[in-house]
Amino acid sequence: LCGIAVIIGGTVLCYVFYQKKDSNALSSIEKTGFLSKEISEWIKKHRKDNSEYFKLCEDINEFSHSTMHTITLYNKVLSELIVSSLFVRAMSNFQGSIIMAERGMINEAKSLLRCLLESQFAIGAIEKDKTIAEQFVLEDLHQRKDYLKAHKRNEGAGIPQCEGAPSPEEVDKLLQKIEKEIKEKKVKKFTKRDLAEKAGHVTTYDSAYKILSGSIHVNARDLEQYLEINKAREVKKILWGPDVKEIDFILFTAAETMMFVLTSVCHFFKLSYEEHWLTILKTHKNLGKKFN
Repeated sequence: LCGIAVIIGGTVLCYVFYQKKDSNALSSIEKTGFLSKEISEWIKKHRKDNSEYFKLCEDINEFSHSTMHTITLYNKVLSELIVSSLFVRAMSNFQGSIIMAERGMINEAKSLLRCLLESQFAIGAIEKDKTIAEQFVLEDLHQRKDYLKAHKRNEGAGIPQCEGAPSPEEVDKLLQKIEKEIKEKKVKKFTKRDLAEKAGHVTTYDSAYKILSGSIHVNARDLEQYLEINKAREVKKILWGPDVKEIDFILFTAAETMMFVLTSVCHFFKLSYEEHWLTILKTHKNLGKKFN
């Protein structure tokens, strides 16, 4: 037997005891979790139970690919290059969230949804104002500055550096060059909220994005998803493995976010909508009634 003391918010909820099973009696899921071959059976189950939502996401994914192939790029137009790159990234995050959802990896799906929202904000912002693309690229100067400062701070604290690391003199020279460029070009720091405001999606940032951030950062409230707690706030057991809850909501959120991305991309490149898009809109509206 093993006991686990669970503490949330400074309060000890209870002790949970488990009896150790014979290793030979364990299923492959219990032995290797999501890497088990048995996960394929869970995928079939999840897809069957949430078939309408998976179908919506698959239709959106197909529409995304057909849209991507109609885009004509001009190498010297920065805004087009940035939006196209963000669009491909969004498609990848979207597909990844579906792959995670079908396996019941809800927390991992939420993490990718947060990444997808960041692309939504950036694409929407540039669609509204093409000049943001240049600021979006130049903002990298602030990140490089932060990296160099961190390197300098660690070196000053006596932390060993890897072989071939720049000397303190080289780091100072690079910092001076970057700080000068930031000042000359008046480069501002762009937060994700800034981009969301520019895109007209600040309410999404203040709701969905902030909630999904709990899946990225470790905090006590988000960890409760791994515990089964009764009304008396007693922990009955630790939850792990494929999760059947929230799959429909994860898929619907991913679909809605990708639809925002597609709308901005089509507006930006002045692409015409296919008739298939109207079917997607209708399906999305009908499925959305479940979530009010």
